[in-house]
Order: sequence, then structure tokens, then C-alpha cells
Amino acid sequence: MYQFDLFLFMKKSTVMLWAIFGALLMGCSDEEIANVETSSRNAIGFNVLSNAAETRATPTTNTNLKNTDFDVFAFTADGTAFMGKVDTEFGHDGVNIVYKDNKWDYKNAGDLRYWPTEALDFYAFNPGTVDEAMQWSYMWEATKDTQKITYSCSDEYGSGINAHENYDVMYAIAKGQTKDKNNGVVRFNFKHILSQVVFKAKTEYDNMQVNIKDIKIFNVKMGGVYTLPATADGTGSWAVGDWPESSTGGGSITVVQGKFIEVNSNTTATDISEKTPMLNIPQKLTAWKVSEEATNTKIKADGAHQCYLSITCKIQQSGGYLLGSADSYGTIYVPFGDTWVAGKRHIYTLIFGGGYTDQGVAVLNPIQFNAETTGWVDADNDVNVQPQP
Repeated sequence: MYQFDLFLFMKKSTVMLWAIFGALLMGCSDEEIANVETSSRNAIGFNVLSNAAETRATPTTNTNLKNTDFDVFAFTADGTAFMGKVDTEFGHDGVNIVYKDNKWDYKNAGDLRYWPTEALDFYAFNPGTVDEAMQWSYMWEATKDTQKITYSCSDEYGSGINAHENYDVMYAIAKGQTKDKNNGVVRFNFKHILSQVVFKAKTEYDNMQVNIKDIKIFNVKMGGVYTLPATADGTGSWAVGDWPESSTGGGSITVVQGKFIEVNSNTTATDISEKTPMLNIPQKLTAWKVSEEATNTKIKADGAHQCYLSITCKIQQSGGYLLGSADSYGTIYVPFGDTWVAGKRHIYTLIFGGGYTDQGVAVLNPIQFNAETTGWVDADNDVNVQPQP
């Protein structure tokens, strides 16, 4: 586990931004094993392993792993489909495996397969059952040589009519399997293809208080195609889709909406995400470059596909309002950049102290002083005294 803080400062020639992000990358950990039996020594059975990482819906543990299912394909060396079919179009094909009667088994008895004399290459996709709302958002295809997953994230916590719960999509590979390996049991180690994202917050000073209503991330790619690696221990690759049209509501992710989250500590971070992490497409996010003329406004940043946070909140210091008022909220925008990695959990701590308007003008700058002297000798007329990082 590694933690680091990114202190984002811009000097007088640009702007001083007192907004700080901390990031924690935590990979998937402790594998949970669900042991299985086979209906016959010659029948193909399954042993399922999954990473005990916290997902958007619930933490994946040895207990609730059994509440999921997966679809399986198996191919011979010449590319013949022994389980499932040679699937060259995205869909929801494959042999469905579920946990029932205290073991992993075929959902449909007619799908039961017995071991052939030759080796088989197996591929599995989890979850295998797809809700109606996700029919076009999550699909897969598989042949002997290529296996792919297409996935489009939903703005789950937004107010759009198409918002729905995202899936913690996983895959597994087991190649060169025979009846003599593992007593005829195929061992699957499922791996996550999405990135988890969590936000926390604290104040810059102990006399500050922040009330958060909404946070959104803008200019994020929402979907793409994941190609499975050639081997079980390899790394797959994402090809993200074309940039989403803003008119469709794509390209933005809601962190929280319509909340009243109080942040009043500069030492202990407050959880501001929903109860479970967001699941997003792995990608590189380019932060809004406010200091460059070509992208110095929010609209220009949108045109350049640069990423930022929109934060609707109230900020007080020593009882006085720095942003918003007793009756209204204000909105600040903060550049946001990072690289989201498949199977990794990214935790960002926002340290409130400033941001920008939609025109790229800094707000909540530290107090500055203009000093003038008279008498004796002339001196510089204007002297700016400003804290330096």
C-alpha cells in the first residue's frame, strides 16, 4: 500500500491554487477460494477464485462470491468450440455456471460437458447474467485467438434516466486444461477490468468548515473494449471509445449529488463518496491547464477534453463565508488528472482551500497585502506579500 499527496500550487505568474489531492493506490488483495465438486470424475467442474476487493455494490468475499455467476467458453487447439460457440459478435453467449447445492455447477443440465482426450483452453466472464438495463452496456465475445469485453459505465449516482448500477466486471483464463489436471476441475482466478475511485475530504485549516452538496468529474471517457491477455498472468488492454457527445450527458461522472456532507477537520479525512467505490473505465485523465491561454476557461477545457472537478459547496472560515452563503451554494472547479488502472483502487483526498471559476479565475486566494511608504526616500510603490509554497 502506497500513499502520496499531490500539492498543486501555481505561483503569482499564473495563479495560486490551494487545492490538494492525495491519492492512494491499492491493488486487489487476499484471494477468496470457493471449493467445488464435480458431478462425475469425468465431468468438467470449476473452482473459482476472486480477489477480495471492495466493489461498487458490495465487497467481494468468499460468501457473496457464491451469489454471482459466470459464462464459460472452451476451445480445442484447432479453434473448435467445445463449450459455448465461436463468438465473433458481442453478445451474452457461453455456458452459464452458477453456485447451487453447495457447489459450482451448470445452470442448465443440458450444458454438462465431459472431458475430451485433448487439452482445452477456457475463458470465463463474470457476471454472466445481465440485467435488461445493461444489455447493450456489457457484452463479450470469444474465439480461440481473441476474447473481448465491451463495457460502458453508467453515471450511477447522477439523475439521468439511464443511470443504473455498474457491474464489477471480471474475466478468467485457464489454458491447456485436461482431465488429469486438478482432478478434472478447471481453476478460474477472476481479475477485475475496471478501476475503483473513492473521494475523501478535509480542510486546509482547522478553522474552516465545508458543506458539500455536489461533486462531478468532467471529461471522462465512459466506455470501451477490453481485450483479454494471451495468458492468465498477463495484462489485458483497453481501447477506449470515441469521445462522448456532451449532448448525451456522457463524459461526466457524479461523485455525490444533492447531499449535505460536512467537512470540518484538517487532520482527519471525511468520506464523501457514496457507500461503495465508483467503478470507471481505466484511462489517463489530463488535468485542465488553466494557465494556458488555449484552455484557460471551462468551455475551452471541455473542447480540449481536459478533466476537472465541479464542486458545489459552502466554505466558511472563522464563521465568515468564503464561498456561498447561509442560503446558497457556490461552485468551484479544480483541475483533476491521473491514470486509472484496471484492478486498482484510487482514493483522492480533497483538501479544501480554493479553486477556479468557470472563466479560469482563481477564487479563495490567501490574503495578500499591498504596502506603500511615504517620506524619507522613494520605494517600490506596490509590494505584494504572498505566502510561497
